[in-house]
Amino acid sequence: MKEFEKTTLKVDQNPIYTFSAESARIHLSLGNEKIGKMINWSTLPGNSSTPLEAKGRRITDVEGTCSHNCTGCFKSCYARRSIVQHHNSITQSWAENTLMIRFKLEECFKQIDMQIRNINKRFYQTKNPADLSYKFFRIDTSGELQSLEELEHWNQLALSHPEMRFGIYSKNSPVLLAFFRKHKQSAPNLCINISEWNGCMKDTIAELRKMNAVFNVFEFDSSNLKTSKMSDEEKKARAACIRCPAVGATKDNKHPINPKTGKTWHCTECQGCYTKTGIHRFVYAH
Repeated sequence: MKEFEKTTLKVDQNPIYTFSAESARIHLSLGNEKIGKMINWSTLPGNSSTPLEAKGRRITDVEGTCSHNCTGCFKSCYARRSIVQHHNSITQSWAENTLMIRFKLEECFKQIDMQIRNINKRFYQTKNPADLSYKFFRIDTSGELQSLEELEHWNQLALSHPEMRFGIYSKNSPVLLAFFRKHKQSAPNLCINISEWNGCMKDTIAELRKMNAVFNVFEFDSSNLKTSKMSDEEKKARAACIRCPAVGATKDNKHPINPKTGKTWHCTECQGCYTKTGIHRFVYAH
């Protein structure tokens, strides 16, 4: 963490944007249609040791949600890159969502539920599956789980909306372990995907498997990089593994092949991040 501490000392700590929990409200976005029409929820990435910075100045006074989980991946974080480049358009929504989770948890989920029902209003009027416009909900497109209570609320929200499929990526070991110890499994339509980064979740994955918890693993795979230190034997072994079709294309290996059809396997067909299978997939560096 010394690298980030040195950088922070040179940054103007007077934030560009300031927000208060009192006036905060929730913000949902619509998009990411690789799988299907999706509702997205985002909070701030980073943490107290790795604050968000743009042009030599701290972006906001609201601390990020990533807890201890920034170690090793902060510079590669797509959410960090996104807010640095587009801080004028997304900081408010991500910061206010963060404050809602921290200080207005019950109200936060009441508002999320109301917005889901408004977005899919026609479906709730007709109960016709053909009228369900948005079938997927992405939790923490940016950011990380902050507490067991938060994950329990997402689980309850999923149970309240069996017509939709919810998905989340997480590296918050304490929260995941506490949740599965207490609840055994997540809701049938809440798919918990563990983000494995250079072995940081190895022990957690092993512990959860002892509990017979059902979750998926998406592991970062640097074998497609010229800077990769993997041996040819290791790369060959990785190439034979199941991988995520969203970023599975390289010059030598196009999108993975569906063994049942013999055709390339894309997100709309795979849907592995929204299906509780227990599969361990590899994701090329991107």
